[in-house]
Amino acid sequence: MIKIAVVDDELICKEIVGLIRKLNVCYDFDFRPEYYCSCEEVYNRIVRGCDYDLIFLDIEFSGMNGTEFGKMLRMKMKNYDTQIIFISAVKDYAMELFQIRPIDFLVKPITEETLRSCMLAYMTHFENTNGFLEYTLENIKHRIRIQEVLYLESNRKKTEFHTRSSTFSAYGKATDIIGDNQNKFVCISRGLYVNIQHIIEATAKEILLTDHSKLYISRGCQDTVRD
Repeated sequence: MIKIAVVDDELICKEIVGLIRKLNVCYDFDFRPEYYCSCEEVYNRIVRGCDYDLIFLDIEFSGMNGTEFGKMLRMKMKNYDTQIIFISAVKDYAMELFQIRPIDFLVKPITEETLRSCMLAYMTHFENTNGFLEYTLENIKHRIRIQEVLYLESNRKKTEFHTRSSTFSAYGKATDIIGDNQNKFVCISRGLYVNIQHIIEATAKEILLTDHSKLYISRGCQDTVRD
C-alpha cells in the first residue's frame, strides 16, 4: 500500500485522485489517495501521526504555501522519506525548490498521460529505495531496509552499519553486503560507502547527511562523488 496526499483546490484534487484510482485498475497498484485543500490541513494530519509515501503539492496557496510546507517537512520535521511532486501553473520555481528535493514537478493542466508517466517513474524510485541489505549477526541472517542505512564502514572482517537509529557491526565486506545495490551507494573514502538518498549537501571535500552528520571525502574519491 502506498499512501498519497493530494494538496490543491478541491476540483483539481478530485481530478488527480480520480486519475490515480484509474492507475490502480490499469497497473494493479495499491495507491491510497486522500486530498486536502490547504497546507495547514495536511501539516496537522502529519503532526498527528499520519505518514504519507508521496504528496502532490500545489505551490500557490494563501496562508502557508507549498514551498513553506515542503521546507517545514524537510527541515523542521526532518522528514526526508515522504516524496513530493510539486504542482503549479508557473514553471520558474527551480531554485526555490532545490532544498526541498522534490522528485518531480508537474505543470497545470495535468493530463492523464503526464500523471501516468510521473507515477511510473515514482514506482521505479519506490522499488529502488525500498530494497533490502542482508547481513549475518551472531550466525543469524538478517535483512534491513536500504532506506534505514546512512552508510557502511568496512572494519577488517566486519562492516559497521550506521543507521538512523543505531550503529552495529556484522561479519562480511561492505561490498559483498551491498551486492547488486551498488548504484544506491557511493564510496567517499576507502571502505566507506554512503547511501546516496541520504546525501542532502555536498562540497568538494565533505558531504552532509540527513541526520546532519558530516563525512570527509578522500581526494581519490572526489571525482566519483562529484559525478
